[in-house]
Amino acid sequence: MQLALGRSALRSLGRSGAGLIGFALGLALLLWLPIGLLGAPLDTPDGLIHLGWAAAWAQQIRGGWLWPLWSDLNWAGAGSAALQLYPPLFRLMAGIPIALGIPPARALELALLLLLVLNNLGAACLARLWLRPGPWRWVLVTLAALNPYLFVNVTIRGAWPEATGQLLLWWLALGWLGLERRRLWGLAIASLALAGIVLSNWNSAQLSLLAWGLGLGMLIRPRPDWPALRRWCLVPAIAIAITAPFWWPALTAVGGVRPPIPNYLYRNEFLFAHHPGQIMIADLLWIQAATIVVLLLVRWLGWGWRGLAWAGAGDLKTGEANTLGSEGHPEGAPLASWGLLLACCGILMMLPISEPIYQLLVPLQRIQFPWRWLGPTWFGALLWLSSPGALPVRPNQPRSVLRRGAWLASITLAAVLWVDSLSRFQENILGHHPSELERRSLNRLLACDPLVPCPDGVNALPPTGELSKRFVALGDGRIALTGVPDYSPAGIPERSWVRRMQTFWVPAWPQHTWVAFLGEGQDQGKPPGSAELVAHGPTQRLIRVEAPTPGRLRVMQWAYPSWTVQKRRAGAISWENPLPLSGPNQARDHEGWISVPLAAGTWEVALTYGSRR
Repeated sequence: MQLALGRSALRSLGRSGAGLIGFALGLALLLWLPIGLLGAPLDTPDGLIHLGWAAAWAQQIRGGWLWPLWSDLNWAGAGSAALQLYPPLFRLMAGIPIALGIPPARALELALLLLLVLNNLGAACLARLWLRPGPWRWVLVTLAALNPYLFVNVTIRGAWPEATGQLLLWWLALGWLGLERRRLWGLAIASLALAGIVLSNWNSAQLSLLAWGLGLGMLIRPRPDWPALRRWCLVPAIAIAITAPFWWPALTAVGGVRPPIPNYLYRNEFLFAHHPGQIMIADLLWIQAATIVVLLLVRWLGWGWRGLAWAGAGDLKTGEANTLGSEGHPEGAPLASWGLLLACCGILMMLPISEPIYQLLVPLQRIQFPWRWLGPTWFGALLWLSSPGALPVRPNQPRSVLRRGAWLASITLAAVLWVDSLSRFQENILGHHPSELERRSLNRLLACDPLVPCPDGVNALPPTGELSKRFVALGDGRIALTGVPDYSPAGIPERSWVRRMQTFWVPAWPQHTWVAFLGEGQDQGKPPGSAELVAHGPTQRLIRVEAPTPGRLRVMQWAYPSWTVQKRRAGAISWENPLPLSGPNQARDHEGWISVPLAAGTWEVALTYGSRR
């Protein structure tokens, strides 16, 4: 019966929603065309970091590591645990095409097209199944596509994983609608959407789980609807279970890396916070919160509080579906009420007056920037704004001239603010698309093996421009991708880093080559010895060392606990016991690099991820 109802809903969606779906897909393509024709901007704060991780993931996949946890691409082989700790969904969206041979720049553009398509498609499916035929469906799809915060994440910040979590909120709402109608497909879609958000971005996961919890609170009435509560609780339980293979190892490993998410808020990033002499991102985003407030005013002036309900008891208890079109809609709309609640809570949490709440809920401080609430706030506001399309049609009721004039004025003001919220970033858009030469150079740089010299990458690295900030050519011809030191091993001292710019850090490399033998007495004329990387793969490296005197082999890879270090005399059959990366005889120097003590002779040193030889 449930499957038949699900098939019926899909047939209905395809039969009468084709125009709406086509409009949504066409709008996504239209918004993507500047990226598809001119390329994704390279000067976003986070963009090349995420693209670099996707390229690193693809390199490891091609090398045979099907669930890679370590990136060699970062800092010319110094390495990073980002593939283990950062949610992987957008990395897969961009990385799978790269692994299939598509150049990274084009793979990124295709991933952004998929992102926009999923956003518009989710809003269109929700509009088709929730709203009656008419203009409200088109309004919801259009406003969801032109969401200013989605635009900022995609084009300005390069926060593509956060944008992925943001667009999945439409699919979560679609699942909510199915749950409200007691349909099995609602449980499936809501669970998969929430699981996708967890796999997209830590901040989005935290905010979305909290948003879902606010929806649960709507079901607690004088007589709680226990069956409905159980269904709602099943969604996060299933999502957490599905994503456990990622988040459980990630959370257990987070103590071994430099904290990627500080346990504090940037208080200067509250909207309307006073910070003289500084221009913060919040100073550019407050206009979006103002736009949301005006949209809520438009909804109130036009339709009052119609549709505001406390859980829609009738539908949940009887299991009757909300009928569409001419059959009418329930006066109480739980989905709309949830949207209004999200919008109001989001606006509150972006203002300085909410700081005591963050002090009380310490884990919530990990979102770092209070304006990240704009994602669920825009989502909730658009749900509430479009909810008149889910209400029964009533004869036009006379409104005063003053109220009608205020309603028209508020619509005009909302449009002006909406345009202003986008135009504030025009300096980051106009003329910021990469040239064709830069796109080709980016592809060549990301194709380099970070452990060995890459002459093609050295030739591709321009002397000026954005790529010259993000990539560094080392003395031996290796290419290093710079970035913030997040996900590097814990305990690396600050002196081991060089801040080229605020977010483009590089290690203070003590040597030019990836491996080098430092023998005793070299400075007194004794033979220096040699070290050579003879074989390497995603999870292993084999180094041959000629040591005329006792000394140490230093490897330009961070000493991370998941790597095992072993040595043996050349020609020996078995390997010695692994060397510890901490303690008295540790294979680590004071700067955080792998450093292996060796006696005189010919040696083989093996580095292996997660196991021993």
